[in-house]
Formats: sequence, C-alpha cells, structure tokens
Amino acid sequence: MEKGNLMDLDRFVLNPATLLVLIFGLVEYVKGFGLQGNTLRLLSLFIGLSLAVAFKLRELYPPASVWIEIVFFGLAAGLAASGMYDFLKSRL
Repeated sequence: MEKGNLMDLDRFVLNPATLLVLIFGLVEYVKGFGLQGNTLRLLSLFIGLSLAVAFKLRELYPPASVWIEIVFFGLAAGLAASGMYDFLKSRL
C-alpha cells in the first residue's frame, strides 16, 4: 500500500494497522449516533476486543481465515462508503 492511501480496497491486506484503522472507524461511526461517555467507552472496548479476537482466530483456526477476512473487508468497504475514512485520513 502506498503511504498516502491507507485503505486501498483493491489491495486489502489484513494486518494490525488495518485492524487499528477499522476499530477507529467503527468507533467514530458509532459516535455519529450520539453515543458518548461511559456507554461509548464500553462499546469501544467491545468493538476493539471483538475485532482483535477475530483477528487472532485467523491464525488459530486457518479454515476460518477466509471468512474472517471477508468480514473485515466488508467492514472496511462499509466504512469507506459511509465516509469515515475521509475523517480518519484528515486526522492521520
């Protein structure tokens, strides 16, 4: 991936950096619904924990890796369509 293009969906690679961007994107997306305070904090923890566990399950259970990558790709495409990556790109 080129430096200026953090999430190029044509060359989607699932790695820790992609995972981090997905977590930030999902948390920002949820913020758009008005969640704040401790509720947002708990939901952010749940999002991060869930995605990190799924990420590690790729290594522990290789037959599921294709499906896990499809889900992560779907999340990335959905967030990109909702405009979240423009927000993140301006902040990074």
